[in-house]
Amino acid sequence: MVGSVRDIDQSYWTSQFMPHLTVRYTKDSRQSYKAHYHADLSIGIIEAGKTDLSLPNEHLFLTKGDLILIEPKLVHACNPVENQPRSYHMLYIDNDWCCQRLSKLFGFEVLTFTVDQALFRHPVNESGLGQLIPQLLKQESLQTASMVESSLIDLLSLCCTPKNGVLDDDKLALQLKQLLLQDIENTPQLDVLARQLGQSKETLIRKFKSQFGITPKSFLNNHRIEKAKVLLRGGMQIADVAIEVGFSDQSQLHRSFVNYTASTPRQYQNIKSIFDNNH
Repeated sequence: MVGSVRDIDQSYWTSQFMPHLTVRYTKDSRQSYKAHYHADLSIGIIEAGKTDLSLPNEHLFLTKGDLILIEPKLVHACNPVENQPRSYHMLYIDNDWCCQRLSKLFGFEVLTFTVDQALFRHPVNESGLGQLIPQLLKQESLQTASMVESSLIDLLSLCCTPKNGVLDDDKLALQLKQLLLQDIENTPQLDVLARQLGQSKETLIRKFKSQFGITPKSFLNNHRIEKAKVLLRGGMQIADVAIEVGFSDQSQLHRSFVNYTASTPRQYQNIKSIFDNNH
């Protein structure tokens, strides 16, 4: 017999470095939940067992290693499968923070957004969150927090699209966005991606800008700089940051960073607060 919610082995955790992040860990729970929604972006990571995720238009069966994004105010319910226990982490990321990050990425004010890629099966390479979150909960450090923050930016950039400012639903633009961010350390040239997608380079640029209001090159550079900011404030060496975010060397990071932020990477690294929203 399933007990009350008070009987569930679960805990909540908040970050000293990331006030926009709350983590809930639920262990070996058979508890069912009625349909509900959260005001913030939710990210679920299945640690053990199976979960039946009910969404407005589909059911998804999630297993160990799966990662799911649930956009703000999307009605859903997560229930056990055949009354078997499951364990999972739920990350709740403040909606305003998400909109601020997306605004910096796309270059215009983002007020609402949608999740256009929600499910990752066993996401070893797509996100480091599955490995980083237990480490963060065990002993939070500035370095670990910066890596979690970097992974959150990766997921936002890859999976989320502004609702305002988008002219149409262009699948080609979404495909290109995913290809640009698939491996930012070795992003192919746009000519290569154009051949891969069977389009001209000019068509890709036009479609992407029509959909997102920004060129593919500017979008990719914005993503790299936003990741670089977090890693720099987390204490990573500048040369390592350059490689991590896909620049060929430290001097290329320096030039792009100055162009986008009007400060050098070293100056930016001296900021005391790791996640100062004014920067």
